[in-house]
Amino acid sequence: MSTEGQLRLIRKVIAVTEAVGIPAWLFGGWGLDARIGRITREHGDVEFWVERSHAGRSKAVLVGAGATALATQPPAESCEFTWDDVLFSTAYFDRQPDGSFSQPLGRFSDWLFPPGSFGDEPGTLDGTPVLAMSVSGMLAMKEQFPHLRHGRPWRQKDNADIEILRGLAAEGRSS
Repeated sequence: MSTEGQLRLIRKVIAVTEAVGIPAWLFGGWGLDARIGRITREHGDVEFWVERSHAGRSKAVLVGAGATALATQPPAESCEFTWDDVLFSTAYFDRQPDGSFSQPLGRFSDWLFPPGSFGDEPGTLDGTPVLAMSVSGMLAMKEQFPHLRHGRPWRQKDNADIEILRGLAAEGRSS
């Protein structure tokens, strides 16, 4: 999986979902790179958050545009796809009345994201503005993961990401 191939895929997914009014926020390594404003390393996958109310329609428009949906994930949580041999996924979140966000259905129902995790302030990847989960949202996501019911210990790259996210938060870059 090349960085260029993943960047092409990100642009295609954004174009397809934006065309039908479905916001899709990058997270994980690509989301962090979008918040930093530059590509920091190679990434194993491309991950987007989509509001659950758009889950079915986002899957349909992506498949209609050429992506292949894979039956590898619990459908209440996410959908993995391939498009031009590049793996990507859409995970689903719900808005809560207090302004926070969660993923109440599936294995990670104990995951909570702070208000502002899914805002309108874009990040930048290779000169392209892209929606990305906020710094505070990604930091909460990473910090909670090992403590979730189905979480796993942090990997080295998680530790590095947490350090970068904490630095961005300390600089006041919460979005």
